[in-house]
Amino acid sequence: MDALNNMINNELYIKALHGIADCIETEKSSFLITGATGLIGSVIIDLLMLSNRGGKRNHVFALGRSKEKLKKRFSDYLNEETFHIIEQDICKSLDESVHFDYIIHGASNADPVAYAKYPAETMITNIMGTHNVLEYGRKYPTCRIVVLSTFEVYGNASKDVYRETDTGIIDFNGLRACYPESKRSVELLSCCYFDEYGVNVSIARLSSIYGPTMADNDSKAHAQFLRKALLRKDIVLKSNGEQKRTYTYVLDAVSAILTVLFRGASNECYNVSNEKSIASIAQVAHEVAAIAGQKVVFDVPTDLEAKGFSKPQNCILDNTKLKQLGWTGKYALHEGLKECMDVLSIDAKKHLNQ
Repeated sequence: MDALNNMINNELYIKALHGIADCIETEKSSFLITGATGLIGSVIIDLLMLSNRGGKRNHVFALGRSKEKLKKRFSDYLNEETFHIIEQDICKSLDESVHFDYIIHGASNADPVAYAKYPAETMITNIMGTHNVLEYGRKYPTCRIVVLSTFEVYGNASKDVYRETDTGIIDFNGLRACYPESKRSVELLSCCYFDEYGVNVSIARLSSIYGPTMADNDSKAHAQFLRKALLRKDIVLKSNGEQKRTYTYVLDAVSAILTVLFRGASNECYNVSNEKSIASIAQVAHEVAAIAGQKVVFDVPTDLEAKGFSKPQNCILDNTKLKQLGWTGKYALHEGLKECMDVLSIDAKKHLNQ
């Protein structure tokens, strides 16, 4: 499983992209995707470029810190006139000489072990990166922006189901809070830029997202389950895994984010989740194991892993607002996990044969 693998020739992945192609509601526009090689950004770019091959002709700008990674992940698009690479740290100002009609801001440190190792960088990237995107939106008021956030902003409100207006407590005495606290700041900063400068920005609050574009070093529990399954190894649980969350397949997440981009209201937050995909971590582990024909075993987490863990609590995202925009998810938990593993298996076999 490698997020940098070019999967544009993976038949099952392409079929899945075609299944959500109708969520691209514009043509001859320009899109900036920050965090381009990430789990979500890479799929958005693949979908936009696939729609271009169908006649849309949108210009797609992929922003990331490494040109080498960008070229590897998007090698099939390098000679296409509608595709552009921007090698840049999002903590630096965006180039104001280039006009973007739409920005999907996904550049963020989103890995629990990385939170533990680089808490300062996690906060700085989230806050400064979003500041630079919003500053661009201030100078280009017609630019439509969606900032990606996380279910972790809800904190602990001693409840199971969260709507966009709910708030809870985050324990900021621990470094693990670097991620949710900075995302809270990002959301508030976006509201401030709307109120003070009229920036056209909305927030997409993501549930637990998974898919075949997850990175090899993604330390989230469900990513580790999928890697083990791909290797035909036992699935390892490092906690009781009783807390329930909404797990959303990346194809559903991408179609939801684009729905918010094209149909969402400015200065509004939308939970990105699929009500057909609610499960405990242990249930996800057993589902992955059943699909792969493996067992679930328990192991003690390392100190570094434990340092990056969030505190156990249920967090189910209510998606009523998103569905009111006309969005419907396509993947229940089993279907999403099964397709993810099938896409990864095809990709693994292809690289073994090269």
